Amino acid sequence: MQLLKNSQIRLETLNHALITNPNGVEFRISHWAVDVQNIHEILVVCHEEDGLGMDEITFTWDSIQDWSIQLQTKGYRIC
Repeated sequence: MQLLKNSQIRLETLNHALITNPNGVEFRISHWAVDVQNIHEILVVCHEEDGLGMDEITFTWDSIQDWSIQLQTKGYRIC
């Protein structure tokens, strides 16, 4: 299945999704943030999948454009 470029989903739909960088390191999306000093930059707040899940790691949306994403629907309501 391919998504059309003009498709839209709510950001919270991506919460708990598993994202993987080109080196195979996996992260779980926790939530989203915006720095009020740079309102146009979306921040993706994650936890390392293999870690204890205690440390937050923040990426910019632009920096993860070539990563893969696996949506998680079990136990979560998608709106």
